[in-house]
Amino acid sequence: MNKTILLLLIVILAGRISAQEIQKTAKIKSEALAEVQADTSKKHWLIQGNGSLQFTQAAFSNWASGGQNSLGLVTWVNFKANYKNGKHVWANTVDLGYGFNIQGKVNSANYRKTNDKIELTTAYGYELHKNKKWYVTAMVNFRTQFSAGYDYPTDSTTTLLSQFMAPGYLVAGVGVTYAPVKWLYVYLSPSSGRFTFVTNQQLADSGAFGVERSYSDASGYHHGKTMRGEFGPYLHADLNANLAKNINISSTLELFTDYLHQFGNIDVNWSVLLSLKVNKWLAASVQTQLIYDDDIMIKPDPTERARPMTQFREMIGVGLTYKFK
Repeated sequence: MNKTILLLLIVILAGRISAQEIQKTAKIKSEALAEVQADTSKKHWLIQGNGSLQFTQAAFSNWASGGQNSLGLVTWVNFKANYKNGKHVWANTVDLGYGFNIQGKVNSANYRKTNDKIELTTAYGYELHKNKKWYVTAMVNFRTQFSAGYDYPTDSTTTLLSQFMAPGYLVAGVGVTYAPVKWLYVYLSPSSGRFTFVTNQQLADSGAFGVERSYSDASGYHHGKTMRGEFGPYLHADLNANLAKNINISSTLELFTDYLHQFGNIDVNWSVLLSLKVNKWLAASVQTQLIYDDDIMIKPDPTERARPMTQFREMIGVGLTYKFK
């Protein structure tokens, strides 16, 4: 009897020791695996963006008060791909938008462009301070449009005002970025190059968008320049914040002045996008853009002379939206 009890105690003790060893081994293995997963799953890229497709439509049939059939579409995409590893930061943004409105009957419909934007920005930064708010940064920003834009007078003739790469803007420089919070950064360069391209010779000959216009002298006729270079301080501020759970505001401000030509005359490009999300797929948006460039001459009326003027556009829409990350 004593031998039987002793044997049972030995078996139970051996089982407990074996179970403890198994648990200890499993714990060590689990911790080691967790460390490997932490190292291999660490992401340096943050990719996110959103897009929207908005429609407007009106139709009339035997309508006593009068009216004109119309169909409108506005679409935009904002995509960001940001990389961070140690003290190195690389931010990339793609901002695209296009919209149009078709009015009238099918066989005599009038097409009007309402929005047209291509903007690409890339910036590499190196951390200057351990508070992760100051970076030395090299930035390149490019802007142009997809299709031609026209002036539509009351008669049947149209006048070409712009097209792809007419104008096109390229800004490149080295400066300092200040990022006090996640939703705001400000880049300032004391010496950036800004280049304006007008690849349509007809527009270049007319001196559109500040390039040197065509002229004639004793040696003959000289076409207008298709590129204009400037050099001066440049500021680029970007804000993207949630005002409430379903309300987001995104804004970009650019300021530039030329050291070599009328220094102190500041070119302004300020855009704002306010998004109000109803649910996962439906949202309303308000977009505005303000531009002032003293090299762009605008003729508000055929009887008036062309002069620099503040440009402003605004769009309100409701439609499908999608956010990805």
